[in-house]
Amino acid sequence: MAIPALPTDIILVIFKYISVKDLMKLRQTCKEFLEITQLRSVWHELLQSEVLQRNIPIPRLAGRDLETLTSKQLESCLADALRLRRNWIAPSPAPVRSSTFKTVNDPQSQVVAVVFLPGRGHRWLMSLTLTTADGHRTYTLQCWDLANSSACIARRALTVFRGFRINTDAVHAGIVALRSSIGIEIVEIDFLATDPDAAFVTLQVLEDVPESLLVFSTSTLLTKFDDTRRLHIRTTEHPEFSVELQNPSYIVQKECLDAIVCEKYAVVARTATLEFYSLSSFRTGTGARVIEPIAVHTWQWRLDSVSLAYQPSWDATPHGLEPPINILVRYASLFPWPVNALHHYVLPCDESYVARETIGANNRPYLTEPVVIRTFASPIRLFARWDMVLGAYGTALWIDSHTEDYFDHAVEGQRLAGTLFTVVEPGVEVVPLNDQGVSAAASMVYQVREDDGWIRIAVDEGEGKIAVGTSAAEITILEYI
Repeated sequence: MAIPALPTDIILVIFKYISVKDLMKLRQTCKEFLEITQLRSVWHELLQSEVLQRNIPIPRLAGRDLETLTSKQLESCLADALRLRRNWIAPSPAPVRSSTFKTVNDPQSQVVAVVFLPGRGHRWLMSLTLTTADGHRTYTLQCWDLANSSACIARRALTVFRGFRINTDAVHAGIVALRSSIGIEIVEIDFLATDPDAAFVTLQVLEDVPESLLVFSTSTLLTKFDDTRRLHIRTTEHPEFSVELQNPSYIVQKECLDAIVCEKYAVVARTATLEFYSLSSFRTGTGARVIEPIAVHTWQWRLDSVSLAYQPSWDATPHGLEPPINILVRYASLFPWPVNALHHYVLPCDESYVARETIGANNRPYLTEPVVIRTFASPIRLFARWDMVLGAYGTALWIDSHTEDYFDHAVEGQRLAGTLFTVVEPGVEVVPLNDQGVSAAASMVYQVREDDGWIRIAVDEGEGKIAVGTSAAEITILEYI
């Protein structure tokens, strides 16, 4: 084949309009094209356009900066990202590897929480196991090294326990807040410890905080009084100073189900309302010890469960705007089981928001009313177990009882299903929920089982992993790359 007549820079421009698959074929046609397709700029550009701008995670990056990677490494990153995405969003994603391990060897035990640790290479999983014997409860908090045969590297047993929260900031990976008999403990995982029972190292104890935990973000704690449902926010630097987040519309505060807390604001989802709080006075330590919401949305019906997560965006803050928030909702019913549908809402950003000014009633990052995007059929049998979670890259994952397509009309059975929430552009019209009905079905079914053994799920989209905790004190790890 003759040497290309066009200059290299022109050929590189043409390459922008060629698919990765065609580019791989093109590099096999001649030596010159082979050399051009080995240029670092080619793969850097492709990674931006085919992966980052499409909000696709890059697995196996392990914290490396893309700017430090070679052309070959960038090519490998692109291949891994696209291969994982193709499998992840397939109608029936096929796990490349699957492993199951016991958390404790006790027939009276069950896994009641699983969550992946952010940062540190995405290789660690936290679990909480409940053991009931002779009317007594014991909780076992553990950390597992998934890259080392799921070995337990940290373990702590607690007889008095009211929850734990992992620091959501990846910079503070391995920092955990837990509520024990002595108060709220801030502990660090010693990943190099040889004894798992000594690997949880206490950094700080908040002895005068009798509340349970809701959110742990950077150094900020959102806590709740279990009897009154009152919410307090404080920092680990100054735990003695706390501020109550209070909705004045209710004498007795409604239950908080989930929340997002950052430096400037807090978004709180209660059973009756979605509330937005400015934390400006809290951060400066000025003003009253009670903060009222600057915006409140009242749900159409009482919530049974809700999960909040920022909407993924390659350019998350254009013009200083905050990223929209995905909201996954299951409403409650008058009966002792939830409604058989899941709803995807988005809380849109307010384009009039000015980031350099103080957040207030007239300068809010978000609009007041969330937008209904889709409603998914997700039936739950009476008293059946179920769970749901939102991932950092838009994956909604849930356990339900929708197994008719697999087991006919069996009285037991579970489905692990999900869908991928796409980025919603500003200006989406608000659609009343009662005009919408069920508009969608799960686009991915990861697994099904013939009994109701699944209890809790966790998702790590960045590495293509799902963790499922069971009523038999087992955890199954599904890996999709």
